Amino acid sequence: MNKSIETMWKEGFVNEDQLTVPKVNDLYNRKSQNIVDKLQNMFAININAIIIGSLIMLVMMSVIGAPFLGLYICCLLMPLVILAKKELKKSVNLSKGQSSYDYLISFNEWLQSSIDTYSWYYKMFYPLFFLGMATQAIVSKAGGKIIALFIEKFPTDILIVGYPYYLIVLITVLTLIVARYAEALYRLDLNIVYGRQFKKLEELITDMKTLRS
Repeated sequence: MNKSIETMWKEGFVNEDQLTVPKVNDLYNRKSQNIVDKLQNMFAININAIIIGSLIMLVMMSVIGAPFLGLYICCLLMPLVILAKKELKKSVNLSKGQSSYDYLISFNEWLQSSIDTYSWYYKMFYPLFFLGMATQAIVSKAGGKIIALFIEKFPTDILIVGYPYYLIVLITVLTLIVARYAEALYRLDLNIVYGRQFKKLEELITDMKTLRS
């Protein structure tokens, strides 16, 4: 209680002897490594989750009588797992014999390139996934009953592969819509899962740029 507010302020906030450049560099080195490690761990966990999820999906679909749909989904997810492992390996192999700033820049460049690669795959994945689900729906018993009701209310002699033309047209239009917004859907999903960490990475790079200037 003997210290004045002014003395406490100077000792607690403006002790420039403690704000040395090496300490600041060490702080940002640790923050850089922490954010990179966290993202890489999240990517690895996501790969394992996809593998486990696809197996669970296969079992569940087999139980409810749709084994081919389960196998179809697994086949769609298999290239994604291979791609994800390949991309994660690239990030692990980034040269660490450089400054934290340069390493973060390299990691961020890899990240953006990786996101673009995933976007390309998801443009095919989402419409194919929807098409598989829609096909299973119309060939199932419940789907057959619904289609029969539609034919009763909206009779037509125009059939495509045994189904009323308007049903095929509807599925085609919906598939095209899913394909059109597949990348936006992927980026929304990406932001939900990784958005907070991406923002921290961006803020860290901005701070380091400011210090360097």
